[in-house]
Amino acid sequence: AGVLNFVLRDASEGFAVEARFGEIFEGDGTLNQISANGGFALGQDGFANITFQYREQDPTSRSTQRTDAANLIANGNPAQQANVRQPYAQIWGAPELKNDWTIFVNSAVPTSENQEVYFFGNIAERETEGGFFYRNPNSRSGVFTNGDIRAVVDTSLTGNESGVTSNCPALTSPGSGGDGVPLDPAAVLLDDLALSQLPGNCWVANNVLPGGYTPQFGGQLEDAAAVIGIRGEMDNGMSYDFSGGIGRNNVDFFLNNTWNPSRGPDGIEDGQLQRDFSLGSYQQFETNLNADFVMPIAVDAFASDLNFAFGAEWRNEQFQTRIGEVNAWEAGRFAFQTGSDPANPNTYSDGTTPLPNLSIGAHGFAGFSPQQAGTWDRANYAVYGDLEADIVENFTLAFALRFEDFDDFGTTTNFKLAARWGLTDRFALRGSASTGFRAPTPGQGNVTKVSTTTIQGELQQRGQIPPTNPIAILLGAEPLKPEDATNIAAGVVWDVTDNLSLTVDAFWIELKDRIALTGEIEISTIPVPPELQPQCPPPINLAQCLQILGVPGAADLNSVAFYTNDFATTTTGVDLVATWNLDFGGAGSGDLTAAWNYTKTKVDNAGSEVNRDRVVDLENFNPQNRGIFTYNHYIGGFRFLARASYYDEWVDGDFGGDNPADPRNYTISCIPGDDKCYGSEWILDLEAAYTFNDKWSVIVGAQNIADNFGPIDSDNLDGTIGQGTTYDTGIPFGSDGGFWYFRLRADF
Repeated sequence: AGVLNFVLRDASEGFAVEARFGEIFEGDGTLNQISANGGFALGQDGFANITFQYREQDPTSRSTQRTDAANLIANGNPAQQANVRQPYAQIWGAPELKNDWTIFVNSAVPTSENQEVYFFGNIAERETEGGFFYRNPNSRSGVFTNGDIRAVVDTSLTGNESGVTSNCPALTSPGSGGDGVPLDPAAVLLDDLALSQLPGNCWVANNVLPGGYTPQFGGQLEDAAAVIGIRGEMDNGMSYDFSGGIGRNNVDFFLNNTWNPSRGPDGIEDGQLQRDFSLGSYQQFETNLNADFVMPIAVDAFASDLNFAFGAEWRNEQFQTRIGEVNAWEAGRFAFQTGSDPANPNTYSDGTTPLPNLSIGAHGFAGFSPQQAGTWDRANYAVYGDLEADIVENFTLAFALRFEDFDDFGTTTNFKLAARWGLTDRFALRGSASTGFRAPTPGQGNVTKVSTTTIQGELQQRGQIPPTNPIAILLGAEPLKPEDATNIAAGVVWDVTDNLSLTVDAFWIELKDRIALTGEIEISTIPVPPELQPQCPPPINLAQCLQILGVPGAADLNSVAFYTNDFATTTTGVDLVATWNLDFGGAGSGDLTAAWNYTKTKVDNAGSEVNRDRVVDLENFNPQNRGIFTYNHYIGGFRFLARASYYDEWVDGDFGGDNPADPRNYTISCIPGDDKCYGSEWILDLEAAYTFNDKWSVIVGAQNIADNFGPIDSDNLDGTIGQGTTYDTGIPFGSDGGFWYFRLRADF
């Protein structure tokens, strides 16, 4: 409901450089960063100001060995014990940040006494990489197993025969050991023996990945933007600003340390299984044209001129999904081995156990196939007007109106009314009422992808499909429309003394038609509707139908999700900021700032796809009370800072119930033993700086100096670590602990 006023550096001379080095108290997360800023003259009165930054940061790990991986190390067969990744099969922590650099330029050159041409823009790149979920070699369905049976494939079959019998045996897996119960040594021994005696035409992933694997997901990001314009003032006092801007953001996805299971041994070349994949990319490209004017108008009845601002904007957004490498998304010959004749299913040599369907695509995220790729555009134009004046002395009133027309969902008109009344020189009231909107992005309406997620502690394949997909429509999806907002705020500004100031603002925000992903909608048991049966004849299920409709990896999906306008929320809160300037005479001076925020969100009219846990997270995941208390002290060339941050209690919804008859399903709060419920926390930061010769500054400091990792994941309190998390993954200040840093700055 407000405006962020970014002020760009415009110095035409001077140079500053700063080096920063830091590390997490635990010894990981090492940061190296260097930045520089310089100002340069362009002609007599023009300038160019350039900023550069480069940084790299190592990953962190706050992990404990997963229960199932620990069981394999202790009780698995020799190959498993030797090949489970250590010290942790799955890493929980911050990802690695590499080659992160940014260049930003701001410049302007006068063309006359009242006019200038300006330009600002940036270009940036970075690469990040982090871990996915661990794939257990005794239980990951569609990869190592088919239920309780080993996923052994017969390489003599083409993979699409109907009613055939495999020459391979049906082997029973000894289990994952993920429930904390040690593996049965006898079952492990028999499994190891059976795997070693498989016929030459029989192949299973354990042959090449005996210890399981954990995919590593990352992206290479490129970001660039540029704005050029001309601004000035006419003889009648009206100012103008004409500008054009473009922006491009591109991310190339990759997934390493995984494989495409459906290719089986066909994925082995030169004796090596392909483990790394290029998945394709997303790209957003935007073009903006703006014309803005401001005209002061003398009105005798008012205490000031009437400020009249008006303008127009045209914007075009283009979202693009680009194809990944073929091996990342193709369905290999071992994707479907059950055939299409229900009376004659493909079976192992026992004649009764069905052959496995192996997962399609790079396991974890299959990337983008030709059917998923595409380019989607949307254009809109807007016009606005704004009036502002001091109606009487110390009473300011403003009104703005904006109309926009989007070529996909139509028009929207919004307003803002604001006022400020200075009752005294030290005390003023202020308030505003406005409406707003947020348009759905082209990406939200068109993206299709399949990825692995954890649902109630179990790994499942989830697909995100566009709301216009036929299956999404079957499940209740509709084309996206904009979110609508109504905002009301009121507050006071009080200069209590010359050194103490206070602002208090209360706000009320109602959001309707909020856009969010649905909960996980189970589809593996839903039959294909008659209208889709020409493309997907029985006994194909809905998940397999998605595969046929062009979503790689969909055949083994457990659930799908799509974006929807499915609920409304009401948010109320209070912001309080107090600033106190202090003078200690010969002991220096200081400033103390206390900022406190209370925010409470209530979910209204939740649709059928917003499940109970989602409601709990919307209302309780973010702490309702948040406070920051900062003190700076200055004496000579020294500066000292202390900052204390307070986080109120929060809840991570983890009940997962979907039975309407269960009263807990309607409990929008903490259910001990089901939800993850945590108390309040404090974080303390300290910093000291010294400046000498008016040019050199040395800064040392520590964030979270008490090394607070946050609460232990409550799922671990029963003694089982499960997926390897040590601390809860939703801690608002992170779980890396303390971070110390050293900065050296020079100004010339």
